[in-house]
Amino acid sequence: MLDKLFFIFACIIIPVLWGVIVNWIFNQWQDRSNNNSDDDYIFPDYQI
Repeated sequence: MLDKLFFIFACIIIPVLWGVIVNWIFNQWQDRSNNNSDDDYIFPDYQI
């Protein structure tokens, strides 16, 4: 039973952490670029 709960927990947490890390990396990358415009910030939609 504990194995099933750990598997379900891992199937939820790992993709969420991956999304947070990728979002943070892309935000850091965007902040470093000198091509910042005065347009409204549009949150990118990263989908698998």
